[in-house]
Amino acid sequence: MQAQGKILAVDDDPNNIAILEELLENRFDLRVSSNGEQALEIAREFRPDMILLDIMMPGIDGYEVCRRLREHDGLKDTKIIMVSARAMNSEQLEGYHAGADDYITKPFDGDEFLEKVHVNLNLKNAEEVHRIERVKCPDDIRRFM
Repeated sequence: MQAQGKILAVDDDPNNIAILEELLENRFDLRVSSNGEQALEIAREFRPDMILLDIMMPGIDGYEVCRRLREHDGLKDTKIIMVSARAMNSEQLEGYHAGADDYITKPFDGDEFLEKVHVNLNLKNAEEVHRIERVKCPDDIRRFM
Protein backbone atom coordinates (compact mmCIF):
# COMPACT_ATOMS: atom_id res chain seq x y z
CA MET A 1 0.00 0.00 0.00
CA GLN A 2 1.29 3.45 -0.90
CA ALA A 3 1.92 5.93 1.93
CA GLN A 4 -0.89 8.47 2.35
CA GLY A 5 1.06 11.08 4.26
CA LYS A 6 4.04 11.72 6.50
CA ILE A 7 3.57 11.15 10.23
CA LEU A 8 5.91 11.66 13.16
CA ALA A 9 4.94 9.69 16.29
CA VAL A 10 6.46 10.89 19.57
CA ASP A 11 6.26 8.81 22.75
CA ASP A 12 8.83 7.80 25.36
CA ASP A 13 7.15 4.41 25.99
CA PRO A 14 8.45 1.72 23.59
CA ASN A 15 5.17 -0.20 23.94
CA ASN A 16 3.18 2.82 22.75
CA ILE A 17 5.57 3.33 19.82
CA ALA A 18 5.12 -0.34 18.89
CA ILE A 19 1.33 0.10 18.85
CA LEU A 20 1.56 3.22 16.70
CA GLU A 21 3.96 1.49 14.31
CA GLU A 22 1.61 -1.46 13.98
CA LEU A 23 -1.31 0.84 13.16
CA LEU A 24 0.52 3.28 10.88
CA GLU A 25 3.70 1.99 9.26
CA ASN A 26 2.01 0.21 6.34
CA ARG A 27 -0.28 3.15 5.60
CA PHE A 28 1.98 6.17 6.05
CA ASP A 29 5.57 7.35 5.78
CA LEU A 30 6.24 7.03 9.52
CA ARG A 31 9.08 8.31 11.69
CA VAL A 32 9.25 7.87 15.45
CA SER A 33 10.89 9.71 18.32
CA SER A 34 11.21 8.96 22.02
CA ASN A 35 11.64 12.52 23.33
CA GLY A 36 10.75 16.13 22.64
CA GLU A 37 14.20 17.38 21.65
CA GLN A 38 14.64 14.63 19.07
CA ALA A 39 11.08 15.17 17.82
CA LEU A 40 11.82 18.84 17.08
CA GLU A 41 14.93 17.90 15.11
CA ILE A 42 13.13 15.20 13.12
CA ALA A 43 10.16 17.47 12.43
CA ARG A 44 12.35 20.24 10.99
CA GLU A 45 14.04 17.78 8.64
CA PHE A 46 11.16 15.38 7.84
CA ARG A 47 8.38 18.02 7.54
CA PRO A 48 5.53 15.68 8.55
CA ASP A 49 1.91 16.27 7.63
CA MET A 50 0.95 15.17 11.13
CA ILE A 51 2.59 14.73 14.52
CA LEU A 52 1.17 12.35 17.12
CA LEU A 53 2.51 13.76 20.36
CA ASP A 54 2.60 12.28 23.86
CA ILE A 55 2.48 14.79 26.70
CA MET A 56 4.41 13.17 29.54
CA MET A 57 8.00 12.78 28.38
CA PRO A 58 11.39 13.40 29.99
CA GLY A 59 12.97 16.75 29.17
CA ILE A 60 10.63 18.85 27.05
CA ASP A 61 7.01 17.77 27.56
CA GLY A 62 4.49 17.50 24.74
CA TYR A 63 2.88 20.88 25.49
CA GLU A 64 6.20 22.68 25.05
CA VAL A 65 7.05 20.66 21.92
CA CYS A 66 3.70 21.68 20.47
CA ARG A 67 4.29 25.37 21.23
CA ARG A 68 7.75 25.25 19.62
CA LEU A 69 6.39 23.50 16.53
CA ARG A 70 3.77 26.22 16.10
CA GLU A 71 6.52 28.87 16.22
CA HIS A 72 8.44 27.25 13.35
CA ASP A 73 7.39 28.73 9.97
CA GLY A 74 7.69 25.44 8.09
CA LEU A 75 5.66 23.50 10.65
CA LYS A 76 2.84 25.92 11.53
CA ASP A 77 0.33 24.04 9.37
CA THR A 78 1.33 20.56 10.50
CA LYS A 79 -1.59 18.78 12.18
CA ILE A 80 -0.76 17.93 15.79
CA ILE A 81 -2.74 15.36 17.73
CA MET A 82 -1.96 14.94 21.40
CA VAL A 83 -2.07 11.26 22.33
CA SER A 84 -2.02 10.96 26.11
CA ALA A 85 -3.24 9.03 29.11
CA ARG A 86 -4.10 12.40 30.65
CA ALA A 87 -7.87 12.50 30.33
CA MET A 88 -8.90 15.50 32.41
CA ASN A 89 -10.65 18.29 30.57
CA SER A 90 -8.12 20.85 31.85
CA GLU A 91 -5.25 18.80 30.40
CA GLN A 92 -6.97 18.53 27.04
CA LEU A 93 -7.61 22.28 27.04
CA GLU A 94 -3.95 22.90 27.82
CA GLY A 95 -3.09 20.84 24.72
CA TYR A 96 -5.42 22.92 22.55
CA HIS A 97 -4.01 26.15 24.02
CA ALA A 98 -0.50 24.92 23.17
CA GLY A 99 -1.61 24.56 19.54
CA ALA A 100 -2.87 20.98 19.19
CA ASP A 101 -5.53 20.29 16.57
CA ASP A 102 -6.99 17.25 18.28
CA TYR A 103 -6.63 15.08 21.39
CA ILE A 104 -6.83 11.31 21.76
CA THR A 105 -6.89 9.66 25.17
CA LYS A 106 -4.96 6.42 25.78
CA PRO A 107 -5.90 3.66 25.69
CA PHE A 108 -7.73 4.17 22.39
CA ASP A 109 -9.64 2.05 19.91
CA GLY A 110 -7.46 1.38 16.85
CA ASP A 111 -10.22 1.95 14.29
CA GLU A 112 -11.32 5.23 15.86
CA PHE A 113 -7.69 6.33 16.11
CA LEU A 114 -7.11 5.66 12.39
CA GLU A 115 -10.29 7.56 11.48
CA LYS A 116 -9.11 10.60 13.46
CA VAL A 117 -5.76 10.44 11.69
CA HIS A 118 -7.46 10.26 8.27
CA VAL A 119 -9.91 13.07 9.09
CA ASN A 120 -7.12 15.38 10.22
CA LEU A 121 -4.96 14.58 7.19
CA ASN A 122 -7.91 15.21 4.86
CA LEU A 123 -8.56 18.51 6.63
CA LYS A 124 -4.91 19.49 6.20
CA ASN A 125 -5.10 18.70 2.48
CA ALA A 126 -8.32 20.71 2.09
CA GLU A 127 -6.76 23.67 3.92
CA GLU A 128 -3.73 23.55 1.60
CA VAL A 129 -5.95 23.50 -1.50
CA HIS A 130 -7.94 26.44 -0.16
CA ARG A 131 -4.75 28.39 0.59
CA ILE A 132 -3.43 27.76 -2.94
CA GLU A 133 -6.73 28.81 -4.51
CA ARG A 134 -6.73 32.02 -2.48
CA VAL A 135 -3.23 32.85 -3.71
CA LYS A 136 -4.20 32.23 -7.35
CA CYS A 137 -7.46 34.14 -7.05
CA PRO A 138 -7.58 37.80 -8.19
CA ASP A 139 -8.20 40.39 -5.46
CA ASP A 140 -11.62 41.37 -6.83
CA ILE A 141 -12.84 37.77 -6.46
CA ARG A 142 -11.05 37.08 -3.15
CA ARG A 143 -13.40 39.42 -1.27
CA PHE A 144 -16.26 36.97 -1.91
CA MET A 145 -14.38 34.02 -0.39
